[in-house]
Amino acid sequence: MKNAALKISFALLLAAVALLLAACSINVDDKKNGKDGKVDIQTPFASIKVNSDEKAADNGIPVYPGAHLRPKENGDGHTANVNIGGPGFGLKVIAAEYETSDAPEKVKAFYEDKMKTFGEVLVCRGHSGGSDVHMGSKGDSEKLTCKDTHGSGWEIKAGSSSDEHLVSIEPQGEGTRFGTVLVQTHGKEGTL
Repeated sequence: MKNAALKISFALLLAAVALLLAACSINVDDKKNGKDGKVDIQTPFASIKVNSDEKAADNGIPVYPGAHLRPKENGDGHTANVNIGGPGFGLKVIAAEYETSDAPEKVKAFYEDKMKTFGEVLVCRGHSGGSDVHMGSKGDSEKLTCKDTHGSGWEIKAGSSSDEHLVSIEPQGEGTRFGTVLVQTHGKEGTL
């Protein structure tokens, strides 16, 4: 009797897994012409979309005049557009890394002005290694901080912890390497 119940339970578990896998779709667009591709995964519980195409890296933050995208290293580019969403949560990250021969202070002055478009500007000395992402269950948002920043360069932030615009600036030889990042999160009040 116990063995039969175990076999029935196992059969039901296999049927449930088969149904979930049947409801999952994966679409990969791996471009052959040297450009980056796209991945789109849909499940009954969440969706994940990743696009590393240069055009997908437009995060609304202006690009410093004369700057160019960092060249690929070991086949990896320096752009990403990632969207993760499901019932009650969502996360969007759009990032790109650039280079310019201009001095870091000049790039910093440019972004201190341009970031005002997104709200109060916070200039942090050094880097924290991340953003102030906060995904509250009530959809609440917090002010941005310079918590845990250290090292050289700057992080310039504007917005809030659920809609953060970030520019990370770092000296690179005679010039500057910098990245622009948009991080948006949504809690129970909706998904992206």
